[in-house]
Amino acid sequence: MRVIETPNFMHHGLGHFTRRLFLDPGMGILDILLRFREMRNGCYDIVQLFDHSLNVFLPWLIFKSNLNLKFVSDWCDIFNYEGGLRYAYRFRLDAIYRIIGFPFRKFSRYLEFDLRQRVDAVTVISEGLAEFAMRNGVPKDNIFVVEGGADVEAIRPIPKEDARRRLGLPLESRIVGFLGTFQGDLDIVIKSFVRIKRDVPDALLLVIGKPSAWIKSAVDDAGIVSSFIQAGRCSDEMLPHFLACVDVLTLPLKENLASRTRWPNRIGEYMACGRPVVVSDVGDTAKVVRNHEIGLVAGNDIESFAETVVKLLQDGALAHSMGRRARELACNRYSWALQATKLEDVYFNLLTSSSSASTSPKAV
Repeated sequence: MRVIETPNFMHHGLGHFTRRLFLDPGMGILDILLRFREMRNGCYDIVQLFDHSLNVFLPWLIFKSNLNLKFVSDWCDIFNYEGGLRYAYRFRLDAIYRIIGFPFRKFSRYLEFDLRQRVDAVTVISEGLAEFAMRNGVPKDNIFVVEGGADVEAIRPIPKEDARRRLGLPLESRIVGFLGTFQGDLDIVIKSFVRIKRDVPDALLLVIGKPSAWIKSAVDDAGIVSSFIQAGRCSDEMLPHFLACVDVLTLPLKENLASRTRWPNRIGEYMACGRPVVVSDVGDTAKVVRNHEIGLVAGNDIESFAETVVKLLQDGALAHSMGRRARELACNRYSWALQATKLEDVYFNLLTSSSSASTSPKAV
């Protein structure tokens, strides 16, 4: 394996401006030029394209007809439709960027769809996104579902009491957990927790992820400051301990197109640690939780989400059995090794189905 890194001069300054307009950071000129060079000089059978940024789209556009290559586009999220923009407007001068950014976002939407309709294969992260792709012109035979995985080697079940002792957390309290880099749906859990406290007075809410001012404000407004634990970002070494110390993990999702087509990566960590999950009744994750009984599916309102969390907090035997099944499912169906095999199958199918494919593949 050879890793090529390029300086990201567009990350700050101009890059900050372009992300507001395009919602897309992949515009570094040096990055694009070096990708051109790699495409011209590299010796590949298959090129995997991640997303639809200009640093992906332009090299594909230039070389798609000039080289004997197969192109596979990965579609991991909806960016330019309902729900996909909801993180984009947490900036100053929002109203201005909504107006002047419209034509740029229109172009970004074109890139998002045009690329997927013209490549040799499209890997999508969920069944919901596969259906969306088919409705928008991607041939059914070109679509392959490869969900996010579970790191079952790095994240293993740890006794709850051991994890809490290491973190200095109360042994007797019942803890509700949330893990997330993007925390746009965390407000569902915060609002639900007010109701949870009425039935489970000793409950604590643990949030793992980047602290932010809006979270602090939401917790203050909800009046749950004394029951709130902000873990912040944690190391890979400590993440299994934070996950293991909770009684119930939460995966809230708002009802919109982005959520219906998403596969939140945290579900992999949740399953791997062997704890039950409460998930909103939206998208593929709700189907997995319901079909495999690794947690409970809540309705799409605050009251239902709270009642569902309380049910697991008050039924330790049910929570334990669901957590055990979650770990088994992570190992037997969603480990990264198994997901990697699914992606390899896509590559090999492309090579064997092509009359021009080499009998000795060069590289991917």
